[in-house]
Amino acid sequence: MAYIVHHDSSLLNILRTVVLFIGCIIMIGIPGSAEAQKDTVNLKEVEVIGLKPEISTSSPNPVQLITNKQLASLPATSVAEAIRNFSGVTVKDFGGVGGLKTVMIRSLGANHTAVFVDGLPNHDAATGQIDLGRIALQDVGSITLSVGQPDFGLMTARMYASAGVLEIKTKEPDFKNKKNLVDLSLRAGSFATLNPSLGLYRKWSDKALTSVRINYYSSDGKFPYKVYNGSSVDEFTRQNSDVTSADILLRTSITFNDSSSIKIKASWYHSDRGLPGAIIYYNPFSAQRLNNDDIIAGIQYFTKSVKKSTMLVSAGLSHNQLWYKDPNFQNQSGGINNRYNQQEFYLSDAVRYNFNQHLSGSVVSDLIYNTLTTNSYSVESPDRLSSLTAGAIQWSAGNFELQASVLLTVIKDCKANYALNRETTTYSRIQPAISIIHTFTRDRSLKGRISFKQAMRNPSFNDLYYTLAGNVNLKPEDAILLDAGLLFSKAFSQMTGINFRIDAFSNRVSNKIVVLPTQNLFIWSTRNIGKADIKGIEVVGGIIKHLSQFWSIDVSGNYTYQEARDISNKADATYGNQLAYIPFETAGVIGTLYYRNLSSGLNFLFNGFRYTSNYNIPANVLDGWTTTDLTISIDKPFNVKQLKIKGEILNLLNKHYEVVKSFPMTGRSFFVNLYLTL
Repeated sequence: MAYIVHHDSSLLNILRTVVLFIGCIIMIGIPGSAEAQKDTVNLKEVEVIGLKPEISTSSPNPVQLITNKQLASLPATSVAEAIRNFSGVTVKDFGGVGGLKTVMIRSLGANHTAVFVDGLPNHDAATGQIDLGRIALQDVGSITLSVGQPDFGLMTARMYASAGVLEIKTKEPDFKNKKNLVDLSLRAGSFATLNPSLGLYRKWSDKALTSVRINYYSSDGKFPYKVYNGSSVDEFTRQNSDVTSADILLRTSITFNDSSSIKIKASWYHSDRGLPGAIIYYNPFSAQRLNNDDIIAGIQYFTKSVKKSTMLVSAGLSHNQLWYKDPNFQNQSGGINNRYNQQEFYLSDAVRYNFNQHLSGSVVSDLIYNTLTTNSYSVESPDRLSSLTAGAIQWSAGNFELQASVLLTVIKDCKANYALNRETTTYSRIQPAISIIHTFTRDRSLKGRISFKQAMRNPSFNDLYYTLAGNVNLKPEDAILLDAGLLFSKAFSQMTGINFRIDAFSNRVSNKIVVLPTQNLFIWSTRNIGKADIKGIEVVGGIIKHLSQFWSIDVSGNYTYQEARDISNKADATYGNQLAYIPFETAGVIGTLYYRNLSSGLNFLFNGFRYTSNYNIPANVLDGWTTTDLTISIDKPFNVKQLKIKGEILNLLNKHYEVVKSFPMTGRSFFVNLYLTL
């Protein structure tokens, strides 16, 4: 039997990476020519060297943030690649270039993480898993990941319902006394990758703005991979991993007066991709294809009154079409040709009131309706009506802050069974949450926090009804989240700042839903495993050092250890075993060196070994892996103030590895990025 084996990096490879990085730093640090030294420095545009505390060390809930500046130095083109360095996060990447990319937080499934773009939800009722690889970074200003729930404020009830929230905010255009703005970007490189993007911005007045973003991406997805069979090593080229996608995003914002505004957003996304199959017995052939056509629209109205109250009303709809084809599937129809059409309509109303300078309260209610029609089974189409109502308070005084909420969830499913009868099932939960943070020192540098939350994940439509993997007997998954952390953030001078935190967490999951790929990336196996006990610790640290007026360095790192055990039944052979595809250890380091308009960044990731099944035997071990990425960028070269050039070397040491068994990832690759603003 042929199989793929990947070995952890040796100390020599790590030292080699450090040497390469130092070499790049030295090269960047070489002084320019005499002409370059004559550049005029406009002191009014010099960034003030002041170091404000990170949100991760000031929030009562575990929160992580990537700013626009950090995104610019990362070797990433999608949200999935950008958040790989978050602690406690495992990004599942099924197949490299065009494969599905989902995020798992602290061993909770991807369905526990809600994704919002500018406050509007991105949701997939059919699978419950958002492909973060399709959200491009060209228009992203910041990414925030909250465990439990975001900090107190106006938000939808769906944020209170989720165990984790990923918030993506688009960047605001800098018109600089202009009314029209155009930005162009182009990314090209390995695997015949071509990714042009065009942004058009129009400022109608000081109170009205419209923007259009058009993005295109294509890649043939062909990359070499190795198959180890005993002492022999064979190299093949990955096939059927191509992807072509296009999306258009339209945004309009209008401010009526100082107290009210409205935002409208609409997007269209299309993709056509191949689904590479598992590499089993030297068989690289795969003919599965997946097409997506998605339309999402939403509107937000914000207003505040003189009576210290604010209100946010949101409404939206989405229509998603998915077409899966496998002409070689052995059945009476001569293959699979499945079409899925899902719709979502939602309405959300949130009101916040500030009683005094210490106490605030909010009430929010969401109504969500989902439908799914498909030709993959001959039963009536399922639909779901969800009602979520939450009340929350925030109280702060001196060195103490408390946030608490309670959520009432009522979900009514009209399930279709295989006897052609419709069954109505109602689920209801009352889910409390509380988080506390206390400051121990006068300079507010040392803090401690503790949080508790209950969350529920309802089975997705695919979990319940998909013929090749569905399980109509699935129960909702309930989770209890506990976290305790110690936080430190201090600016020792105007030149140096340090952030550090350590969090211990415990998650207890009942009726855990496990979804694993089988023969390809579209056919899965779904079941409840009973109970899971998850325990772990996260350590995160960072330092910012301004060496001089022109030199600065930013280094951050994280380490996570977690155990996710099956504790369903002591009589089972898997009792006490680690759950499939959850690594015991993950770590990451990001280092960026800045000099004038030059920057160089190194991104190192480590993912420890894990098991491909709940049966923890040597045959099911999937080796750990490391990757090292290098970026070098120059802003405003050749005295062109609107131009930026960035070069990337991904997987610098050309490591061959797998995130999912038998689905090899890409090796070393090269990319060049151009950004032009007009």
